[in-house]
Amino acid sequence: MTLRRRLQIFIVFFAVVIFAVGVWERYVYLVARAEVSESLALNIRLDEVANQLSFALSASIFISLFFLILAWIFLERWVLAPLDEMRTELRMVASGTIHQVIEVSNPPEIQLAAADAESMRQNLVVQIDLARAAWQGLEQNAPLVASMRRALSPTAMDTTNFGLDVAGQTLPASGAIAGDWWDVIRTPRGIALAMVDVTGHGPEAGVLGLQIKAIMTAALSAGFSPSTVLERVSSGLVDVDALLATAVILEIPNEKTQPAKWVNAGHPAGYWVDANHLITALNPTGPMLAGFSGTWEAKEFYFNSGDRIVLVSDGLLETQDERGEEFGTQGLITSVVTGEHVGNSAELTNLIVSTARQDSVTWNRDDVSVVVITRRLG
Repeated sequence: MTLRRRLQIFIVFFAVVIFAVGVWERYVYLVARAEVSESLALNIRLDEVANQLSFALSASIFISLFFLILAWIFLERWVLAPLDEMRTELRMVASGTIHQVIEVSNPPEIQLAAADAESMRQNLVVQIDLARAAWQGLEQNAPLVASMRRALSPTAMDTTNFGLDVAGQTLPASGAIAGDWWDVIRTPRGIALAMVDVTGHGPEAGVLGLQIKAIMTAALSAGFSPSTVLERVSSGLVDVDALLATAVILEIPNEKTQPAKWVNAGHPAGYWVDANHLITALNPTGPMLAGFSGTWEAKEFYFNSGDRIVLVSDGLLETQDERGEEFGTQGLITSVVTGEHVGNSAELTNLIVSTARQDSVTWNRDDVSVVVITRRLG
């Protein structure tokens, strides 16, 4: 028996009991009055008492019914309706609409249950993506794909030693090889985070991505400035005329008193969210990487405790819904603002990807990368 049915039966039973008590009280009074054979004064007094009792009983019945109705409205609106909403969203996910976000606004207890269900759904989506990529990778050429995928994967560096929480996802449009990649690189002054987006996808884009990664990793590790690194990458692409690339490099020093630097080679703007929730765009500071000469200006900002940086590739921004509307910058900023309460970078990354995928009908058209960096408090 459903909770709603149980509550309905309880309320009806309670109302019947109250009504029965009222009828019984009236019956007792009438019987007592019929048996009284004393003076008229006694009958008058009995009538007065009976009228008072009848009024009090009627008032208590109406008040009880009123509060019963209020209780039912409260339960329907604050318990049963949110449960129905969450159940509908869960059924949609179970039926195959895996990008349906599971969320309930109130009450807090059901909201927390929905948040746990949403976290589980996001993890399942990640596992499904990995399985799909592995299957397509087997169709392409398993040993080569596995080697290139490992080479393009981010370095397993414990960034907590630097007071940073870094998390990201790269989702290939086809197979297990993406033209996008991101990585955390140790530098003499701290760490650098690089994100690169090679036009196209598949093995050809993956090979160019590996070339760029090799140059960037060596140059940043050797202590070259981000601007110089992009110049070296551009020089290394002189013989590559089929593909272009965009890139962004963040250099974060160990000392918080020193400014962080960023260079952006035609990449979508990153977003820096400070501890006061002020959002600043990290816009391009130079042209795309295409094998021709160029200059890239390095800009500075102070990346303090509680601050956060979000980097994404254009594959996420350009994904479209059924109406042809792109997720775009507005969708990204809305997701970032919604996730201000999120405690770690991995959860915000999942939130951004999940929100973009929810209504997308062009998700597998391009590689997608999302990276979130948070400066830990303390």
